[in-house]
Amino acid sequence: LRPVEKEDGSNGFQLKDGVFKNFCQKAIGIATGYTDKKYVFIIDEINRGEISKIFGELFFSVDPGYRGKAGLVKTQYANLHDDPDELFYIPENVYIIGTMNDIDRSVESFDFAMHRRFRFIEITPDERMDAILGDNQELKKRLQQLNKIISAIEYLGAKYQVGPAYFNNFSDYKTTWQEILKPLLEEYVRGFDEGQKQLERFETIWLGEHDESIDSKGQ
Repeated sequence: LRPVEKEDGSNGFQLKDGVFKNFCQKAIGIATGYTDKKYVFIIDEINRGEISKIFGELFFSVDPGYRGKAGLVKTQYANLHDDPDELFYIPENVYIIGTMNDIDRSVESFDFAMHRRFRFIEITPDERMDAILGDNQELKKRLQQLNKIISAIEYLGAKYQVGPAYFNNFSDYKTTWQEILKPLLEEYVRGFDEGQKQLERFETIWLGEHDESIDSKGQ
């Protein structure tokens, strides 16, 4: 339902097809033409909302076992359609890709029922390093050293590694530490007894003042 201004100047609401419905209708048109063309729908930061409620009736339709006409559902707005008996389904040639950072403390996590409707593929910082950082070998080396320490800390671990996308506009190490890394890593270690000491270790690694006495566990 979208807000609209009526002819008399008053405000009201009107039923309009959403982005995903229009997308599926295009894919259905292709599917009935007997072609194997695939449609990919990308939802960035998919866990920033309560995903089960957002999907609503499509909770079942996104399941591979209910794709196509086998997954026909009546939407909550069906009574407002020109045809109240209109049903909807997600065609088999639609693929949904969601991106998420699962350590973000401010967002919702997937419930188990929704979780099993997706395949999960982890993208590590190392996998994207060459594509983003190019030939800057020194930057790669320092980032890898920093992530090695982060991964070895018991209350953090590998999921808290810093991704290379933070350095798209890299200028110099000191500025990057002050404006990007320090604020981020302070949040990582906030509330832990060794937090300040750990932050100093991170700074030592990043600024190239690596002390050989600091082992892989940051001790």
